[in-house]
Amino acid sequence: MIAKMSATPEPSSASQRALTTESAQALAQRWCTILALYYFHTQTETRSTDSDGIDLGTPREARAQAIITCGQMLKDSPDAFWGTRPWAVVVTDAKGLILWELSMDGISSPAGLALD
Repeated sequence: MIAKMSATPEPSSASQRALTTESAQALAQRWCTILALYYFHTQTETRSTDSDGIDLGTPREARAQAIITCGQMLKDSPDAFWGTRPWAVVVTDAKGLILWELSMDGISSPAGLALD
């Protein structure tokens, strides 16, 4: 049996590199368009501006991160929360547009105040 030789020439290493570079650039461009930068600003007794932001893939992930941030704030300072102004997490995009805001307010009833 005789093996047939392919009439199509193998791509040169230069053309393989060009294809790889092109693919990497396309992938990088796609990756950049998929992720969005969200900023999570917090307000307690003082305002803290998030200057770094977090890259997230979907608005749903950003809303989930806002809830996680609220939970962490309460976990870190449970005693400071009661009896103060409402706390908030404000989520903005890279242009500063407010997308979502979560407010947390702990209010004691007269019976609760009597326990303090």
